[in-house]
Amino acid sequence: MIFKVRGVLLRFTNYENEIEVGGATVRDGLTALTERYPDLAEVLMDREGSVRATHLIALNGEKLTPDELDREATEDDRVDIVTAISGG
Repeated sequence: MIFKVRGVLLRFTNYENEIEVGGATVRDGLTALTERYPDLAEVLMDREGSVRATHLIALNGEKLTPDELDREATEDDRVDIVTAISGG
């Protein structure tokens, strides 16, 4: 699957915005991605290994809830990681 990384997260992937990783599920892909980029893991994941609430994961444009990260993914699937921006 291909992960699309944008915004502030790019600095944790050496500014690579499309990263191909293996895995049978989106969660497997996230694991492979964060193993390749350990600094990204600290920002993207909490201490329990869950995706932080400030980030959105989408599979082929469909937003996934934390319970849906075990959805199967193929090498042609696209996974977007989007960071929520807040402020005032």
